[in-house]
Amino acid sequence: MELTWGAHPLKERLLAGTLTSMLILALASAVFASAGPAWGILTVLALVLALNRFYFPSRFVIDRHGVAARYLLSRKRYEWSSVRRFLWDKRGAYLSTRGRRSWLDAHSGLTVLFGSHRTEVLNLIRRHMDEVSTR
Repeated sequence: MELTWGAHPLKERLLAGTLTSMLILALASAVFASAGPAWGILTVLALVLALNRFYFPSRFVIDRHGVAARYLLSRKRYEWSSVRRFLWDKRGAYLSTRGRRSWLDAHSGLTVLFGSHRTEVLNLIRRHMDEVSTR
């Protein structure tokens, strides 16, 4: 079974999006006032791009071979045979090729946002992880 879906945290969490946007604009205004308009605009761009997985939609695919994610600035795909760790919370899952926690986890692994498909995604990932562990 293949599942394809999208997630857009900004639309799913409007209050957090509003507060985050207000904070970005406040910071950019302070930079604008102290360093000029170019630096103010650069501040907005840098912060929105740093938070691109929140501000822009992401696409995900789970199939019999693995899981893939397409974000605004990157794409990743992990084959089921390479996934060693699977963690999740109410908003998404984290798949890692490392068997143990590492300081590199923040910069590696694959983050899968559930969007409105939490149950389906969790069930599919668990099923594939179980299949791999029994091989």
